Amino acid sequence: MLEINLDLLFTVINLIVLYLLLRHFLFQPIQNIMKQREDMIQSKIAHANEVEQQAKENKQKYEQVLANAHDESHQIIAKAKQTAREEADTILAEANQEVIRIRKDAENAIEQERIRETKKMQDQVAGLALTAVQKILSEQLNEQENDNLYNRFLKETGEQNDANRA
Repeated sequence: MLEINLDLLFTVINLIVLYLLLRHFLFQPIQNIMKQREDMIQSKIAHANEVEQQAKENKQKYEQVLANAHDESHQIIAKAKQTAREEADTILAEANQEVIRIRKDAENAIEQERIRETKKMQDQVAGLALTAVQKILSEQLNEQENDNLYNRFLKETGEQNDANRA
């Protein structure tokens, strides 16, 4: 029986030696490799989380820049509309001033034409008066009648001038 026990003992010793050898040359390197692998995976997960966080921050910045650009575009459009309104108002005011100036020029031209025509009529009336006076003189009226005709003519001419001016 000893023999069996001895074989058993050798087998156990062989197994222990084999285990120690395997542990030293196989299990530990495999565990080290697995530990390195686990550390590498953890670092990649951490890096991925950092990249994801950075992407979220960049997205927020992008959205903020986009919102600012949107607001700025609205401000630019509003400013352009305001400028257009101001220019339109300026052009309209200038046009109104031009209309007023043209109207005043036309009124002045009409007034000058009226004055010219009034003067022309006065000249014609004076010419007719001279013709009448010559006719009267040719008929040789007396001095008293000439004075009466002359005074009546002046009175009628003065009334006509007053009527024309009104």
